[in-house]
Amino acid sequence: MIASWSSYYGNHQLVAVTVRYVHLASTLVGGGSAVVLDGKVLQAARADGATRLSVLRELRGSHRLIVPAFTLVALSGLLLTAADVDTFLASKLYWTKLGFVTLLVVNGALLLAAESAAERTAGERWGRMAAVALASLTLWMATLFVGTWLTVGA
Repeated sequence: MIASWSSYYGNHQLVAVTVRYVHLASTLVGGGSAVVLDGKVLQAARADGATRLSVLRELRGSHRLIVPAFTLVALSGLLLTAADVDTFLASKLYWTKLGFVTLLVVNGALLLAAESAAERTAGERWGRMAAVALASLTLWMATLFVGTWLTVGA
């Protein structure tokens, strides 16, 4: 099955470009939205309770965009991997990127827990929110860097 996908992917440029496009576009939309919200969380850490509650509401709504985009990143990433399994599975950069992606998923779960805690305290417990947002921002940038490096064949 993987060999046939690899052959199909390699022989159909439109398919290859579409899969790469979906991977990059969903990274831009999901990751870009997450990075913007991370910035808002960090700014809200120095703001009043009303601003924090507003950011919390915005965060809750953002999951409807970020989660599906992240799902597309994962699915298109699997298709990209299956197109050249031997190359990717032997690559330390590939495994590093997957490690960062795993940390993004864990950080997302931590963000949900921090959001719930902040909502229960009317936005007062914001230190954990800021820490998770800073970790998210760092992980998105690191994942993008390693993913870019991976595309140049290193």
